[in-house]
Amino acid sequence: MSTHKSSIRRRGTGSTSLEGAAANGTGAGSNYPNYLPVFRETIEPRYDLESPPLPPADSPTRHHRRPSSFHSFLTDKSLESVLNNGDESDEVEDVKTDVLYPRYKASKDDHVDIAAFNRMVQDRTRKMSTGTLQLSKTLSRQNQLYGSSKNFDIHPSGGPSGIRFKIYSSQKNSSISTSLDELLTERGQKALESVVESRGWWVDVLCPSVEEMRVLSKTFHIHPLTTEDIQAQEPREKVELFPNYTFVCFRAIDIDPISDLIRPFNYYTLIFKEGFLTFHFKRSDHCDAVRERCDQLKTYMPITPDWMNYALIDSITDSFAPIILQVEMEAVSIDELSLVLKKSEQADMLKRISRCRKKSTQLARLLGSKLDVIKSLMKRYQDKSRDKKAYTDVLLYLGDIQDHVVTMVQNINHYDRILHRAHTNYLAQVNLELTQTYNMTNNVMNRLTFLATVFIPLTLIGSLWGMNVYVPGKDHTDLAYFYWILAGMAVYCTGCLSFGKRLGLL
Repeated sequence: MSTHKSSIRRRGTGSTSLEGAAANGTGAGSNYPNYLPVFRETIEPRYDLESPPLPPADSPTRHHRRPSSFHSFLTDKSLESVLNNGDESDEVEDVKTDVLYPRYKASKDDHVDIAAFNRMVQDRTRKMSTGTLQLSKTLSRQNQLYGSSKNFDIHPSGGPSGIRFKIYSSQKNSSISTSLDELLTERGQKALESVVESRGWWVDVLCPSVEEMRVLSKTFHIHPLTTEDIQAQEPREKVELFPNYTFVCFRAIDIDPISDLIRPFNYYTLIFKEGFLTFHFKRSDHCDAVRERCDQLKTYMPITPDWMNYALIDSITDSFAPIILQVEMEAVSIDELSLVLKKSEQADMLKRISRCRKKSTQLARLLGSKLDVIKSLMKRYQDKSRDKKAYTDVLLYLGDIQDHVVTMVQNINHYDRILHRAHTNYLAQVNLELTQTYNMTNNVMNRLTFLATVFIPLTLIGSLWGMNVYVPGKDHTDLAYFYWILAGMAVYCTGCLSFGKRLGLL
């Protein structure tokens, strides 16, 4: 068994084993099936694929390998170290690659790569100036049948209309606040360069396209997993720690003014050491409110990216308060009216209870996951506050938000119990009214049955004297016999009715 076997695992790229090269050829990429891409930065971005150096012909690890569909992102120097250092180097390289993919260099990746942004913008401008044909996107079969799954408006150019990028600086003596329709332009390049040089910058992005996400990921050194979550609009609220930033996914709500339905959407925030980057796919006023708050406070206190993240979470959390107040008023009103309203006024009571319970259940679901996110952020700042006291204030602010969320969840649970009780009381009252109706119907049917029992014998007697045969009294020419028969019927009816009255049948 060879002792130079090396296995390099990739997060998101599979597992690739390097055990040597092909049996024939020297240095050709076709002879080595798992050739690795090496990225080089030149005046124009160009990506070359080079095969790694092959081991000597007499190496015991030189044999064929099956082709692999996965690509590794190792440079030629790191590959040489993997092939030469043996198993000990393999294990260390394995851990670093698995945890810190793509490779993170603190001195290089802590800052914003404006040079890469400029190159990509120039490359895009050059392609557009040469008349490159932009192919229109074809909708998938699912989108053709059921419509697009995106929750923002699309204009003919392929993206949301209006201002989509806002660049802001929270420095005390800075007044930078720029709004842009497109970021990948010369104006966007100058605006970004003017703000990222200082501490406390904020770039807000609305509905980024695939190309814009690629440029921003390269510029701000965003991990591929974060880019994937943003482009897929991951709905789960979470906190993820990366070497150069903290990724927070927090859910906000928007109320449809027509149907009064709650429509949730996500904010994706990246907290860097020097700045703050946000993504969202629906227009809202939360970012504008946070910027106004920063303008009011930056003359009195330093505005840090962690504080801006707190302010955004606080604004989103406060937006739940008016909806919870509406649920409270509706729940109390339903609870008081469920046993007071008359039959004609209870027609829409069940609909009101159902709508209010639906809204309270949705709010409880949205608020429940926020506690986990806030607890994760507080744990992160507790660890950092041991070294720096600057995070203690943010920890106190997050504790205040946590208290608000806990109070909201408790109130929602209380209102849900009120609605459950009102629903139970309403159904009990409806059942009681139905029972009373059934009893009245039964009493009427009992009376009718008794009356039918009384008059059926009379009908029999009348039918006997009406037959065309010889009957008693036929020879009498006066009406005395007839009146005696009527008197007998009257006495019979009187006796039966008095008997039924005594028994409660009438």
